[in-house]
Amino acid sequence: MMRPPVLLHRHLLPGLLLGATLVACGAAPTEQRDAAPTTFPVGTPTGDARHVTIGPEGGTLTSADGALTVTVPAGALDAPTDLSVQPITRTAPRAGGGAYRLGPEGVTFRQNVHLTFAYDPTFGGALSVASQDATGAWQAHLDTTQDRSARTVSVRTNHFSDWTWAEAFKLDPQQTSVKVGQRVKLTLVTCVGPTTDTDTLLAPLVTSCAPYTLTPFTRDWSVNGTAGGDATNGHVSKDEANVASGTYTAPTQKPDINPVAVSVDVVPNETGRNTLRLISNVTVTDDGGACEEVFEGQFKCVYPLRTWNGHDLPYNLPNTSPYGQTSRDRLTGGYLQLNASAEGLALGTGTYEIRYEFDHDAGGGRTDHDTLNDVGHFDTNLAGTVTTFTSVGKVTYTGTLRSGGASVQGFPMATPTFSGDVDLYFGS
Repeated sequence: MMRPPVLLHRHLLPGLLLGATLVACGAAPTEQRDAAPTTFPVGTPTGDARHVTIGPEGGTLTSADGALTVTVPAGALDAPTDLSVQPITRTAPRAGGGAYRLGPEGVTFRQNVHLTFAYDPTFGGALSVASQDATGAWQAHLDTTQDRSARTVSVRTNHFSDWTWAEAFKLDPQQTSVKVGQRVKLTLVTCVGPTTDTDTLLAPLVTSCAPYTLTPFTRDWSVNGTAGGDATNGHVSKDEANVASGTYTAPTQKPDINPVAVSVDVVPNETGRNTLRLISNVTVTDDGGACEEVFEGQFKCVYPLRTWNGHDLPYNLPNTSPYGQTSRDRLTGGYLQLNASAEGLALGTGTYEIRYEFDHDAGGGRTDHDTLNDVGHFDTNLAGTVTTFTSVGKVTYTGTLRSGGASVQGFPMATPTFSGDVDLYFGS
């Protein structure tokens, strides 16, 4: 039994290995990427610009919210210069923090300045600082340094423009659980297009992520920093054939360090310059977790129903019947089942079933225990923030997938005495 992520990469634990450096690992094959970089609107100001005059001695410029610090080294400027930072709307795909306009745009630095962003720890993948170029494309700087302990990403640059940070690569699942002695597959996913210049280490952010299948550029699958792992913490190995995945096998008993950090290094070429380390946190359990592999590459994940409109179960539903009954049906349980391939679960798409159980007063002192369900398919938007459930009857409602559970809003529930759109939470 295995538990790959249903629940997308943005809501997962930060990695256990620290100080990873983001690299130019090329990109997924061109057939998975757009032929030309995708362009995006230019951000509009959301606040006043903050100004600081910095001279040849160097100094720092900080955004009003404290999330961006610009460090100008001594000797970077010939004379005192007015520098500014202004918050703008965020238009880059999968950007998780604020976006900022650094000015003046034409300023010349004799030495690179250092941009440091504080990032949201719920982003568990490898992040890249990105700037918007003159065409409107957001270019990921693949020489970004990510410090997981400080929760910062930083890059050196010699120009000012619009800047933000965004998710660039990840291992899916980034957080999962697996039973002792069982296996889980980990897939490398990229959210950038082909590098535009291997010297400048730039690659455009794209609107959809895809498995990264150039396995010659992955190496050093490790568990807690040990290549290949060991008997105490489990083993990991690269999968055969041209797929961007590896398989972790849990030890026969839970390790002392739990979850374990399963990692893989991605490099651009044989020189090994600028290595990116991707991490998945795997919890080894004595039980099977929420997901199991029903046959090779296909998973079933079952999450029990926990709350109805915020109320714990069992719960006596309101009576909304138009026929004057006084009885109230009692909701007693249910589940959400998701079915998909490992890649589908990672991207938040597949088929589903929602089942709910209730007790109904059938009269004469008799209580019937009934079960109803809704089935269809689910798809998650590119940002990973909204999942749409579409039933076979073309009824749609939305939800939010998270590690270990899912929230569903506007589910059309019906029993003999109740009918209405409700909010449900399913959790393991």
